[in-house]
Amino acid sequence: MIRGFVYCCSIALALNACAKHAPLAPPTYLQVDINVSPATLDPRFATDAISERIDELIHDGMVRADRGGEFAGDLAESIERPAPTRLIFHLRRGIRFSDGRGLTARDVKYTYDSVLDPASSSLKRAGLAEMSSLRVLDDYTVEMTTWRPFAPALAMATLGVVPAGSGFARARIGFAPPGTGAFRLARFTPDEAIVLARNPYHPHPRDSVPGIVFKVVPEATVRALEMVEGICDFTENDGVQPDLIPYLASHRDLAIEESPGTTFQYLIFNFRDPRLRDLRMRRAIAYALDRNQFVESMLRGTARVATGMLTPENWAYAGKVTRYQYDPAAAKHLLEEAGFTPGDPRLSFVYKTTPEGRRLAEALQAMLRRAGIRLEIRTSEWATFYADLTRGNFDLASSQLVGIADPREYYLIYDSKELPPQGMNRGAYSSPEMDRLVEAGDTELDPIARRKIYARVQQLAALDLPYLPLWWVDNVTVLNRRLRGFEPYPNGSLRSLAAATYVPSPARHRFDD
Repeated sequence: MIRGFVYCCSIALALNACAKHAPLAPPTYLQVDINVSPATLDPRFATDAISERIDELIHDGMVRADRGGEFAGDLAESIERPAPTRLIFHLRRGIRFSDGRGLTARDVKYTYDSVLDPASSSLKRAGLAEMSSLRVLDDYTVEMTTWRPFAPALAMATLGVVPAGSGFARARIGFAPPGTGAFRLARFTPDEAIVLARNPYHPHPRDSVPGIVFKVVPEATVRALEMVEGICDFTENDGVQPDLIPYLASHRDLAIEESPGTTFQYLIFNFRDPRLRDLRMRRAIAYALDRNQFVESMLRGTARVATGMLTPENWAYAGKVTRYQYDPAAAKHLLEEAGFTPGDPRLSFVYKTTPEGRRLAEALQAMLRRAGIRLEIRTSEWATFYADLTRGNFDLASSQLVGIADPREYYLIYDSKELPPQGMNRGAYSSPEMDRLVEAGDTELDPIARRKIYARVQQLAALDLPYLPLWWVDNVTVLNRRLRGFEPYPNGSLRSLAAATYVPSPARHRFDD
């Protein structure tokens, strides 16, 4: 099987090479293979994962999330909270954008104003809804005011800052405004490559990576062979197909690194269906699924069975919650209690998914069949699938939350006010107790008291099963051993590439698309 895989990949790589002639980037640049092109590299518009991961190498925010999900100053040297609804950010002096302009508070003000401008049509406008104003106090001081005491207000300060006057008309077609980050955009050819060069005004270690080329390679097999051939130096997560990890690990020039991630995979129950409003049905489904088998067989061990949304690394994680181990007998007993008998035609649900999610759907279908529950799988492309979720046109579906930092995510997916199309409570779950808890978590500023609130949220979610936690996806990185100093972040951030060192092979060769 491996031999056939190598043969097919060799042909694909050879054909690609025949059609390529100009170098993507200097041979000293690090090459990172990605499976999809970023939608935009303007931080005011970037919402997809790959856009944000590349963007944060170019732009800095006033604050950033650390590995535990807590916020620390980035462009802000210090932060004050003089009142429950006020935050004061004192900016670092001497910071320059990649075009040489010095950073001031007016650049921060402009960045936020342009997101809030209806003409920009930025999806990030909704994330600033709790901000009532942003004022410039002096050249290096910014005041953010919220409508009410808002505990996760610092999350609004993570927005990447651009220079005052940066237009947004070209933001969606390969344009990136200057940033204060470690790199600047040198080239952006959608669906082909993104080349980053060092920001000359940003200090960096002497031997660090001089530049990065992100090459768009949709085929997993070609990405794998480019790693083996030394063309590519780094790929991670969506760029790594679990089935190919043993093949990649067999090559001595490559290292495979796995670390805990924050991406949360879960099963959505539609509470509009009276069968699924019955807690016994939801718990029966939970007991009928062997999540350990999913992780070991389908994901090749690159995930951890989840107890809830937050991972153990998060500051608000609470592990003492109800857990549902695989127990098909318990599943059948609960179904009988709920008035269902084996072969009951009512034990049939419609499961919506995308073509990429078909494999998971079939695994869920096979396991639930053992408990007498039938799944009818309906596959559609992403836009239709998303529309079905928004309209509540499904019985069961699976989704992911990516890069969770603050536990406010519980409010966004569990509060009864957060129904689609504006909200993310796609299963229409409603619980007065949950509403009270997640709304209290928004306004409680004391971190110890807030942690206690979210401990109760996690306990209630495990008992009530608004969604069934499946697993937390690990970060899986494949890298050339010539790359040193990369440290993974739980959310998949690539920030540490800025300080990594890299010595390319003397035989290095690259070809353009």
